[in-house]
Amino acid sequence: MTGPASTERIEVKGCVRRDPQHGLLLVLDDRLTGRETFLSARLLLGTPPDLMTVRVRIFSFDDISMLAPLSGEQPDMRDSGRWSGTLLLPHGSRPPNVPADLAQAAETAGVDLSSWTGPDARQMLTFLGEAREKEVRDTRINMIVASLAPGQEAP
Repeated sequence: MTGPASTERIEVKGCVRRDPQHGLLLVLDDRLTGRETFLSARLLLGTPPDLMTVRVRIFSFDDISMLAPLSGEQPDMRDSGRWSGTLLLPHGSRPPNVPADLAQAAETAGVDLSSWTGPDARQMLTFLGEAREKEVRDTRINMIVASLAPGQEAP
């Protein structure tokens, strides 16, 4: 058994948004890629001696990443203000969880799934996960494997 993964440090910056339903959101200038989302992390804001640590939840979508401070962790920030800090990811970058049937089909076809980027993996695994009938799932597995075959571009 291996020990805990080291903490990954990522310099981030962005703007402050307020949402009536979700409260304070810290929108990143650059989308986080290749990282798990909907997980918690720590965000270091400011500089010593005024360094503040805020626990946040990471949300990444197709074109945007944002951090939402966890309840009780609301830093005092101006609406639409700019901010910068260091995001501490205790879990680092994680490989996607590939279902056994897709892994077997890829292995049979000689396709290496380890080169997937996070967004590609999420898109294809969501596409596969939405298939409810075996025939549809098998068709989607074949499409995914074919798109990742050498010389092909991922969809």
